[in-house]
Amino acid sequence: MTLLHDMHCHLDFMANGDEIARDALAHGTLLFGNTVEPQAYEQVRTQFAPYENVFIGFGMHPWWVGENHVSLMVAIETLLEEHNPRFIGEIGLDLGKRHANRRDEQIEAFFRIAQWAAERGDKLMSIHAVKSAPLALGLLEETGCLRSCHCIFHWFSGPSDTLKRAIDAGCYFSCGVRMLSTKKGREYAKAIPATQLLLETDEPPAQGELFSYADLRSSLESAAASIAAIKGDEAFDIISQTSASLLNG
Repeated sequence: MTLLHDMHCHLDFMANGDEIARDALAHGTLLFGNTVEPQAYEQVRTQFAPYENVFIGFGMHPWWVGENHVSLMVAIETLLEEHNPRFIGEIGLDLGKRHANRRDEQIEAFFRIAQWAAERGDKLMSIHAVKSAPLALGLLEETGCLRSCHCIFHWFSGPSDTLKRAIDAGCYFSCGVRMLSTKKGREYAKAIPATQLLLETDEPPAQGELFSYADLRSSLESAAASIAAIKGDEAFDIISQTSASLLNG
């Protein structure tokens, strides 16, 4: 049976994250757990260190870029140097109405992390880009991330010309049930080569939620079924192999 791996989830949001990680390990499921604040990275990484199937990302989610911007930039750079994480995520830009007021701060945080990653190379990055995909891709180009790192666009929703640029640049795209429930999302999944497609759940949406491995598995299976309807069953093995290769290095 083909293994389905979750390339973007939030284990630290789950009230029973250890249970999910343990059950996922028993079923051979790999989990790319994204964090949203750099100060949380060490605690979350330590919590899930016993599970060899869990890979924790160093995150600076654009929603969490706050008012204390100067101290935040210092913290980001200090913690990156201290921990030297191979996995980066969730980072990016969100220029939708609710978060566009922090545009400059988001750009600086994203640019600094991307530049750090590009200089060291071989980082796996999960990227949030809402109403900002052309800008985010441009910053990845400018910093050199596209050449030296593996860049995953999580739930890509940008314009089609940016999608083509990102595909041509070798980016990966993690797709979940919510993306694939839309016509645009399905059209994008059709356009993305199977070798650059990944699965994600992005679960759970809020902190402190109880979840289950069965829920996570069901979400992965639903996304996989949608992709199979578009790309054929042979895409399963390709996606699984790509995911394992990216996580295990």
